[in-house]
Amino acid sequence: MKNMILGIAAALSAACTPALKVDVANTTQIERDDETVEIAWSEVAALEGATPENIVVLNDDNEQIPSQVLFRGTAEPQALIFQTDADPMETKRFKIVTGVRQNYPAEAFGRAVPERYDDYAWENNKVAYRLYGPALETSPEKLITPGIDVWVKCTEKLVIDEWYARGKYHHNFGDGMDCYKVGVTLGSGASLPFVGGKFWMMGHNYATARTLDNGPIRTTVELTYAPFDVDGTPVSLTKTISLDANQRFNRMDNVYEGAFAEMPIAAGFVRHDVKRVMTGDDWMAMVEAVSDSKDPVRDGDIYLGVILPGAEMLADTLGHAVAVKNVKPGQTLTYYAGSGWSQGGVEDMGEWVEEIGTAQAAAVTPLRVTVRK
Repeated sequence: MKNMILGIAAALSAACTPALKVDVANTTQIERDDETVEIAWSEVAALEGATPENIVVLNDDNEQIPSQVLFRGTAEPQALIFQTDADPMETKRFKIVTGVRQNYPAEAFGRAVPERYDDYAWENNKVAYRLYGPALETSPEKLITPGIDVWVKCTEKLVIDEWYARGKYHHNFGDGMDCYKVGVTLGSGASLPFVGGKFWMMGHNYATARTLDNGPIRTTVELTYAPFDVDGTPVSLTKTISLDANQRFNRMDNVYEGAFAEMPIAAGFVRHDVKRVMTGDDWMAMVEAVSDSKDPVRDGDIYLGVILPGAEMLADTLGHAVAVKNVKPGQTLTYYAGSGWSQGGVEDMGEWVEEIGTAQAAAVTPLRVTVRK
């Protein structure tokens, strides 16, 4: 009886607490799983007393769920995010209140890795990636590349720190490995100017890397590249990469600057031992044997995908599979690039195409959010 009274009291207290009501509607026939809901902080601030330290999101059962305040590299809050499932045409209801925020375990994380030639690595509970930094240029490898590396995982735990500390990430100790070859290519998901039928490579690896947000739901990094030659024109690049928990696809926001009117950009992945390529409206999928392994049969297949609305899909050009779209100086080119592993949750090409379809729906027709008092 005492527990029942306490439960009723808690429910009444929650009902009386000032709150913003949030309706999240799936307006498509595609089931959404762990999709991120984003609400501008200007809307959250309508709740009296709301601060980044005390904001809480409750589900329809008045249970607190994980949320994150985004700062996007600034001192002031910019948005509030949380994740939800939604069946086709379903509307979910949430509340935003002030209270004591629980400590949510991080499911997305990224950092600079000065101990490994200035790598920048990032991951979530499904996938992991890295880019290459300035120190690698003068290392014994002397590698300059725009390419993105894939680290395949078969665990939901975050592995970056552990794998770097162990120093043997090319060997699978039971949770995954680095078995993907990048070289001087796009790797998995980078972009380059594609002018005159050729790729124009940067003259240096990234110049600066700044972590803008870092979990528990989203990790975001901003990378800058020094000006490099594109058919006689100096061009610079600012690349912002965001990865959310429970998702396999990165959001890539690339801004190219220079004295050009318009320039085609190619975004995609290098081809290794390709087994199959599929294309659709604004997307491309590929599966290939792991490319940096002494035993590719044992180590399985890597699935790659790119989503770029309005792009031309070139499945085999200059050793790559790319989506190509023109941009103007300062215009943001937004696309999505992701990966999967046959031993880490992606069984076949059919399943991978479904993953791409869900990611594309989230990008093109995100869950519709309505906030009211």
